[in-house]
Amino acid sequence: MMKTLNKNKFDIFVEKLMEGFLQLPNFDLTRKDELAHRLFNIISYKIADISSYKELVTKHFIPATNKAIYDAKRDIENSKYRQYLDIKQIDFKDTLYDTIRLSYVGVFHKLENYVNEIISVTEELFAELHNSENTLNSWTKERFNFNIKDWQQFDIVHKVNWVANCVKHRDGYPTKNPKPKRYQNSNEEEKLKISVKEFEDDCNLIIPFFPIYLQLMFLFAQHKMITEDLENNHDPEDDFTIAQNEHLTKLEYSLKTLLEHLRMI
Repeated sequence: MMKTLNKNKFDIFVEKLMEGFLQLPNFDLTRKDELAHRLFNIISYKIADISSYKELVTKHFIPATNKAIYDAKRDIENSKYRQYLDIKQIDFKDTLYDTIRLSYVGVFHKLENYVNEIISVTEELFAELHNSENTLNSWTKERFNFNIKDWQQFDIVHKVNWVANCVKHRDGYPTKNPKPKRYQNSNEEEKLKISVKEFEDDCNLIIPFFPIYLQLMFLFAQHKMITEDLENNHDPEDDFTIAQNEHLTKLEYSLKTLLEHLRMI
């Protein structure tokens, strides 16, 4: 009997990503355009990277940390100086929590780099089709009251960013404001204690955030391009203008739907 081979994890990621790209307008362009090809490679790599990082932490860092905790506890219990130590006062698990807390710093670093790259390449891609002095971020602020780099507007991004900031600037204590919803009543006298499962669940929420955020930036860029083009070049009574305005209405609906979806993650 032939052994069933496990499907390549990267293939699974790329296939899901392809499904997302097929839903984007002008997909033929993205398959041919060099910048769009670069964009596809960025997101493919980043999705695989965040998943690999999750597995690195949960399947390697955490087991290694647990072994180190076990070894340290055993050495202290067997030490000839044991009578001088109050083992009950030693929080062996803090090393585990410290490993998890630091892992959030790594996740947010990857997320932030991804957002920066997506914004940059998306603007480059659409700049080839349409010249504009207005940046994508200024456009989304002006037309949609949406700040591309406002980490607090999406629950999962806010949480990852908040934990990372607590680690970097508060030594792991949950004193950074504003706090995510589930940490509103956290004890500020104790460092954050996040389970391995919670970290894994958060990574699983971040992974689908990546392609949705890409699609959001594409739609914003299309909205910006069409609107500015209509404002500069077309008669409002022209059939083409009417059709483009109808397209803008559909784009705005899609944007609002995507934003709501992201805010529910």
